[in-house]
Amino acid sequence: MKTTRLLISTILLSLPGCGSPLDSPSQGPVLDSRLQGIIDRELSQVDSMEMELAQTPPPREVEEALAGRMEELADLTPAPTGSPIFLDLGSDLNGQKQQQRPIDLQDVVKSTIQNNLNLQSARLLPAIEREEVINAEAVFDVVLGAGYSFTKTRAPNQQVDVSGSGQTPNNINSSITNLRNNDAEVSLSKNLTSGGLLKLSTDIIRANNQGSGDVQYTPNPYWNPSLTLDLSQPLLRGFGDKVNLATVAIMRKQEQEAIESLRQELIETVASTETAYWNLALAWRNLAIQVWLVEAGIKMRDIVGKRRGYDASLADWAQAVATVEQRLADVITIKLNVKEASDILKVLMNDPRFPLSGEVVLSPIDEVVHAPITIDFRAALITAVSMRPAVRNAIYQIDIAEINEVVADNARLPELDLQAQVSSTGMSSNFSRSYYTAEKNVNSNNAGTGAFGGDFISYMIGLAFEYPLGNRAAEAEFRIARLQRSSAMVGYRTAIQDSVLDVKTAMRNVVANAELIQATRVSRLAAAEALRALEVERDTVASLTPVFLNLLFSNQVSLASARVAEFQAIVNFNISVADLYKAMGTTLDMHNIGMEHIDEHAEWDPSIESGPAGAQ
Repeated sequence: MKTTRLLISTILLSLPGCGSPLDSPSQGPVLDSRLQGIIDRELSQVDSMEMELAQTPPPREVEEALAGRMEELADLTPAPTGSPIFLDLGSDLNGQKQQQRPIDLQDVVKSTIQNNLNLQSARLLPAIEREEVINAEAVFDVVLGAGYSFTKTRAPNQQVDVSGSGQTPNNINSSITNLRNNDAEVSLSKNLTSGGLLKLSTDIIRANNQGSGDVQYTPNPYWNPSLTLDLSQPLLRGFGDKVNLATVAIMRKQEQEAIESLRQELIETVASTETAYWNLALAWRNLAIQVWLVEAGIKMRDIVGKRRGYDASLADWAQAVATVEQRLADVITIKLNVKEASDILKVLMNDPRFPLSGEVVLSPIDEVVHAPITIDFRAALITAVSMRPAVRNAIYQIDIAEINEVVADNARLPELDLQAQVSSTGMSSNFSRSYYTAEKNVNSNNAGTGAFGGDFISYMIGLAFEYPLGNRAAEAEFRIARLQRSSAMVGYRTAIQDSVLDVKTAMRNVVANAELIQATRVSRLAAAEALRALEVERDTVASLTPVFLNLLFSNQVSLASARVAEFQAIVNFNISVADLYKAMGTTLDMHNIGMEHIDEHAEWDPSIESGPAGAQ
């Protein structure tokens, strides 16, 4: 069987050893001892034994008896091996002669991978999930903030009389507040993986306080900056990297799930393409066999027509005519089957060279032959457990459930949060001096103290505690998380069982079809010999009696049916081998197909590319 070598970087992930799904969230599914125990139980009754199938078996008695006339029987057999399959399909829907295009399996698979519509959609899912990972990681990016406000205040003030006489001139403060504030703030904040929030900010006020009477303010106008460092940190609930990175870890697991889902879509699409290709090849050969039946019937009809009145009656000739017409009717039906099978393959390929709306019919040029295959049941099961996307995604689901359980367990703790703040304040009539100055006098008009000087530092530290009595909601969420993990474990066991069932079913079909190939081949040889003997008798001594005519027509049909059955067995064998590779999860390996990551900054079309020209 020809294979398609598409030169793409392979990302088939290997199963790592024991570990935490949080410790290495992007390294593939975590296969711990519990999961390994499930695998061991499923494989405990399976022995390792290789079987070679579809090898040429020892000749049977009828083959030994017919060994001297194999070439003659091959010439008599319809649609012999190596014969070109280009037959007249009549007219297309445009009323023109039906066009045909030869194509091989390698080209079909390559075209399907590049153009199939389902794959075009599925191959974007990993890129989408990668963006979701970036989105989750972006929570811990540094955030720049800025703001500005202007405030104008005019309000009466209570006055202080230092003389005690109640006379206005002895008051030391203004009776009116007339203030203009320009307030600007710039901050840098960052969420910490420990669960806290760290924020560094500077706030600067440009104020002009207009007094009343003889009251003067110094400095005025003035710059009043402050430098503040804030920290809020949970100490119990919500504390720790494992809790706060859980979303990132889950997104990475889901990204890997999307990759496996794409691989599953690739496997199923390639297997479906192989099946459609071989079904189309079978339809063409069925047509060739039916055309042979028509030609054999016409030959008999003409012979009977020539011998009418001698040893053939009008009824004998009418019977021959009826047989030919029925066979011609069957040709019409089989031609329709060929066109429909071609359209099914076109849908999978979605090739711009062969649009579905076009009337070109594809003609497979690969011979309908079988290649020997060696299978080992235990090895096939082990391969399926490690390679099937469904099994690997089941492990990812367990990893995600365990991450959610860790988060839910932490959520049962009381809420105890630390709040801390330290700030330094400055003041000066000069902007730069308000941040940094060596002078300490704030009473002179042009002097001041800088915020970086550290003379006016304020501190704040506090704790906030909260705990719901009974804590029922958090306990319920934790129990839900544990049940979901148990459900994920059951899902993994189900995936293992499905793998075993699919591998066993596919392998049994391979074995049965390998045996059918030999049986149908022997049946076809025997039918060919029976027809050969009758034709010799017809051309020598036999008279065309109704019984003899029925026998001839019946043997022609028997040979045609035996040839159809032989082709069907070979096609079924090839399809069952493709199904076995699909059940094992190795379809892409058998065709040398890999996958590449789609970079978030790269062009996405096409994301799956073929190898260099001339690759086989």
